Amino acid sequence: MPAIVKYALLATLIASATANSAINRDSYVYRDGTKLKIDGQHFTTSGANVYWLGLDENVIPPKGQPFYAPFNASYPTFGRITEIMNTLNTMGANVIRSQTLGVSVGNPLSVMPSLGVVNQQAFKSIDWAVYQAREHGLRIFAPLIDNYDYYHGGKYDFLRFRGINISSTASPVSPLVQQFYTNATIISDFKNYIHALLTHRNPYTNLTYAEDPTIFAYETGNELGGPIFGDMDVPISWTTEISAYVKQLAPKKLVVDGTYGINKNHLPIQTIDIVSDHYYPRNLTKLDADIALAGSAGKPYIVGEYAWNDYNYGNPPSGPPLAEFLAAIQARQNMTDPVVTGDLFWSLFMHDVPNCNIYVNHSDGFALQYGNPLNTPTNNSDIATIRQHLFAMRAFWPFALLPTPSCFPLPHQVHPVFQMCTQYLFHYSECGCRKTLWDERFPCRYSACCGVLLTRDVAMEGMCAECRLGREEMRRRLREMVGE
Repeated sequence: MPAIVKYALLATLIASATANSAINRDSYVYRDGTKLKIDGQHFTTSGANVYWLGLDENVIPPKGQPFYAPFNASYPTFGRITEIMNTLNTMGANVIRSQTLGVSVGNPLSVMPSLGVVNQQAFKSIDWAVYQAREHGLRIFAPLIDNYDYYHGGKYDFLRFRGINISSTASPVSPLVQQFYTNATIISDFKNYIHALLTHRNPYTNLTYAEDPTIFAYETGNELGGPIFGDMDVPISWTTEISAYVKQLAPKKLVVDGTYGINKNHLPIQTIDIVSDHYYPRNLTKLDADIALAGSAGKPYIVGEYAWNDYNYGNPPSGPPLAEFLAAIQARQNMTDPVVTGDLFWSLFMHDVPNCNIYVNHSDGFALQYGNPLNTPTNNSDIATIRQHLFAMRAFWPFALLPTPSCFPLPHQVHPVFQMCTQYLFHYSECGCRKTLWDERFPCRYSACCGVLLTRDVAMEGMCAECRLGREEMRRRLREMVGE
């Protein structure tokens, strides 16, 4: 491989690691009008949906490992979780949205397999995912319940806990489904589940989920509605009570309204910080309308899910090109009041670690597998577009080529460049300089210099002598790694 290509790949890896490290992991994301901020800086919420981090449905584990065959449910390996975090860094992501880090009820592998019963084993994969997100500089938001009767659980489980057995596939669904929102006993059951989740203490961080800034927000649910799909029939009283309860347990957490679409009746709720919607297919008219509606209420807006490819459930492709859709979101970041804080594609899968020769498949038509040799040229072009966008949302501009992903059989293994860069970041992170390297929204620290060491000579005006020496040492060691 030519030296310039090797340097480019290494620099891109470093940039992705250091960009996330420039912000203090212990700082909380907070809302400032229609903006999100962290340490006084603009915070964007672009990244990926990785719904399976707490509980999976796509892999049959080796014999003897926990497995619930009726739902094909199993715990993802720690290696799979770690590889996803490395991949998200490489792609430039800032945020993860994950259903199973918040929704886990109704089957033997769940956090709450039956009413009032807490399964401590189910926290192991969630704990590891939150810890690894923290270590990789990523932030999380997670729905607390699902509108559907999926393997990881949802509102139908809480109805069944109280003897209300109705079909989730009828059209329309029985009006009894609204008991989830209106029955005081079921609401209390759900709040008890939220309490068990948010007060759990992660052994890797020694923080409860309520305390950990890595989880910057909880969403009241995933695509919530009433008996008719898309009706947004979620009572104001329920959304108010649940969002207030999350704030009671975790005062520094933000709360996202989990209604499928922006419910105008929910906009005045003070304990709802963020509104969101999903795009299947992509739709610029809807995007503009959603942003305008959120902005009129003074709330930030997140594109919580979008179709990254042109799959349209057997129908002809519809909607704008991917690049045009993402550019519309990206362009607003240069406005005084962008309103839209980011977007998360649906959804990311990687290898079946510890088997680094097989990619995990998912059958919904939207599985994005970064680096899969079986990807079509169109797939890879779209993935490159997403990657450029994710970096640009944070004011970084990486090389156009796609770095090769690294898969390690053991969960604790990381790319040596990441490891070395992290070592220097810890040592030099407080050594500042007067001239910002990337953008005024990012603090000018040694970490910001890391990604450009091999590609251009940056004038480190005002940098202390220790940082200059550190930079030269890092350049030397990186050249040794690539054999130059």
